[in-house]
Amino acid sequence: MIRRRDWFKYVFSSILGLLTVVGKPSIIAAQAVNKEAQKRNQARLLTQIGEKYLNEGRASEALESWKSATKIYRQLGYEEGITGSLINQNLALQALGLNRFACNTLLQALKLNTDTKICAILPQQSTESTTKLLIAEIDKQKDLPVNLFAWQNLGDVLRLIGKLDESKVVLAKTLSIVQKTSTVDTHELLLSLANTQEAIYKQARNKYYEVEEPDFKNEIVELIQQQALNSLEIYHQVNLVSANYPVTQLKSQLHHLSLLIDFDNFLTTELNLGNFKLVEIRNQIQQQIHPSINIILKNSSTFSQLSATQLVYTKLNFANSLSQIPDQQLRSLAIEYGQSALQTAKSTSNQRIKSYSLGTLGKLQPKKSEAYFLRALSLAQSIQAEDIAYQWQQQLGNLYNKQGRAKEADFSRDVGRGVWFANVIREPNSHKNDLYICWYCR
Repeated sequence: MIRRRDWFKYVFSSILGLLTVVGKPSIIAAQAVNKEAQKRNQARLLTQIGEKYLNEGRASEALESWKSATKIYRQLGYEEGITGSLINQNLALQALGLNRFACNTLLQALKLNTDTKICAILPQQSTESTTKLLIAEIDKQKDLPVNLFAWQNLGDVLRLIGKLDESKVVLAKTLSIVQKTSTVDTHELLLSLANTQEAIYKQARNKYYEVEEPDFKNEIVELIQQQALNSLEIYHQVNLVSANYPVTQLKSQLHHLSLLIDFDNFLTTELNLGNFKLVEIRNQIQQQIHPSINIILKNSSTFSQLSATQLVYTKLNFANSLSQIPDQQLRSLAIEYGQSALQTAKSTSNQRIKSYSLGTLGKLQPKKSEAYFLRALSLAQSIQAEDIAYQWQQQLGNLYNKQGRAKEADFSRDVGRGVWFANVIREPNSHKNDLYICWYCR
């Protein structure tokens, strides 16, 4: 028989036991939620570390960090995290010059079949069939910001591998969707479209120099003019819509200036060949160059808003543009920007941007060019950056040729061509992005 005192103890023990049994599922659920939160935080940390690595020029390490983040998001079944991490992997692959791999990674992010050969470079491939496929896939996708960002990145990569028509279709279609979606801004996407349009202009310009038939050349001149004017108009639109986004506006202004100078050089060459129909358009273009420079200089404080890597590339782009104008004051300013870019590059561990800075200064300062090119080449070789090493080999070859050092010139050019062909076999149409945007770095 249970005594009264023991009865209270028994009831209390029973209630405590019942609460423990009832509470177990809640405790387990709480532990699961806590574990999931820890994993998600770990993935976010890996994402941020990857961003830091990429900004430092450590693309391989960034790629591994983002692969680890992707793995965790897959374990969690978190679709947005998976897509965002794959987008980030694509950025690292681009930085490594592996644009086709980057393209296929984006197909994974968008859940597209990699067997469609969208990212393949096949001469017999139908552009029309590929663009129809891409439009159909865009229409099927949910209009989520991360998906739209993935499509923008795909449009950028398609441009880098030389599939310009497909790039334009993807970017234009995505832009039309974004313009109906108030949650997404259009400025960066419009800038991507402008860059593709500029690439189409340059493709037409290059084709012009490959043909000899006069009537055909005249047709191409008309096409080149139209493509250049279309691109300039889109950059103008970017400048308007990015009034509240000074970094995007600065990038657009720099591209706009570069295109004005390039187009002016083409028109001047044509005029020298007797094509006087282009006098008026050439005069219009020339009248825009100096005002364009003044706008950039007026907004030069925006440079300080860029990361170190972005700052170096942006200043080098501006320096290259300034150096092409026959004005001693602007050439001196170009050297200043080049030297400033080199100082910023030296403050980082990014050997690639140091090499670019040195090589650019070599082009800007002919009397010191050999020393700059040799240092740039040494740095490029130290990180096995064949895509830029061959440029400095070629520059050295041209320099030696001018100096009458024929054997050295031939050797340097042959080595440069060998490196270039090796890089083309590894990754055809390889280009480098000068700016990176990390998705889900938060």
